[in-house]
Amino acid sequence: MITISCTKKLFEASSFKQEQDTELSDEFYKWHANIFRLARKNNIIFMNNKTRYCFILFGIKKAHYKNFNQIFTSALIENLEAEGISETLINNYISNAASMKFIKTYDRSVMGTMVDMVITTEFSIKDKLPVDEMNNIEFNKFLNDTPLVKLNKFPNQFMKEVLSN
Repeated sequence: MITISCTKKLFEASSFKQEQDTELSDEFYKWHANIFRLARKNNIIFMNNKTRYCFILFGIKKAHYKNFNQIFTSALIENLEAEGISETLINNYISNAASMKFIKTYDRSVMGTMVDMVITTEFSIKDKLPVDEMNNIEFNKFLNDTPLVKLNKFPNQFMKEVLSN
């Protein structure tokens, strides 16, 4: 099961039902998510708790929340494939994440790293606007190729490493 820890702002913008986190599952299957505005559009950033691997969905609208599980899963698969991760490893991860639940945020370290990635996005995206014409996959690859002091690793390399084990 995938657990997504949503900020209060994301719960307010979406129709997600907040649940209690009663599982002691692996942090690798837990993600944090936050909504932010950029280029006059709502965008959502997702970050894996263990690897700090992240991706951004640009231009989210109310209708997207109805198919959110599918949108999250397909975006994750697309981003992992772009990183050169084998289909077998991706399918193993996704099969363990057949269902999804939403809880409130609990890890300030992950939240801080997410804020840093949003700031990096705001700073780096100015020459790539408008968002509609931007290559989101390449931009997400750029974000994950940023070294993180907390991990002493690159998120994309750490994600590959953990998926392989």
